[in-house]
Amino acid sequence: MSTILITRPIDEAMQTAEKLEAMGHRVVMAPVIRVEPVSFELPEDNRSVIVTSKNGVKMGLVNIGDKERPVFAVGEKTAEEARSLGFTNVTVGPGTARQLVPLLLECGLTEKRKYTHLCGTNLSYNICDVLKNEGLDAENTVTYQTRAVRGLSVGVQEALDEGGIDIALFYSPRSATIFEEVVAEYGRSDWLRSLDALCLSTRVADNLLGPWQSKEYAVIPTEKAMFSMLGAAKKS
Repeated sequence: MSTILITRPIDEAMQTAEKLEAMGHRVVMAPVIRVEPVSFELPEDNRSVIVTSKNGVKMGLVNIGDKERPVFAVGEKTAEEARSLGFTNVTVGPGTARQLVPLLLECGLTEKRKYTHLCGTNLSYNICDVLKNEGLDAENTVTYQTRAVRGLSVGVQEALDEGGIDIALFYSPRSATIFEEVVAEYGRSDWLRSLDALCLSTRVADNLLGPWQSKEYAVIPTEKAMFSMLGAAKKS
């Protein structure tokens, strides 16, 4: 089996590590993003809520008391997080914010809905701008912030030096960019030549510009799809 580098924020990295270890892989964790909650004003009662990540649920939706509030979630995993908090009116959309837009437009136009997106400070795709351009009332409410972690532990550096890591996983364009920047700051972009990069989507893969041994992405942007590719991505 492979030794896999996980770059996700620590809470999510631990969940991913548990799954990979159950599959027989070895895991090295190197979070390049730290997630922190911020204070925010709760959306008005007449607004349907959009959540596009577990962080939006854990740091935003958790503060809403009305469990019958309509919630539109990107992907089943995000929807499960919402349901675990007791929300009963959860509509599940496809796996990306961009793919959720047609559903939001249809419901917004036919049912005269107003939307609030519970999001972070860094948006790779501004879903509310798209909805507003179509004439809908939509607003972003920032519920958490993400900060870059500008360093790798000594253990991670040693593993990279020794060629002990086979695959690096990337779940967001920002994490891909930060990792390459950190490696460059160490003056060790050569580490990438012995690594396979496995990305959640083509958008994530497009943000990797370094001299990777190989670069692959899941056709369907889910962790399950990524894991199914680990055999193909494994070094020979």
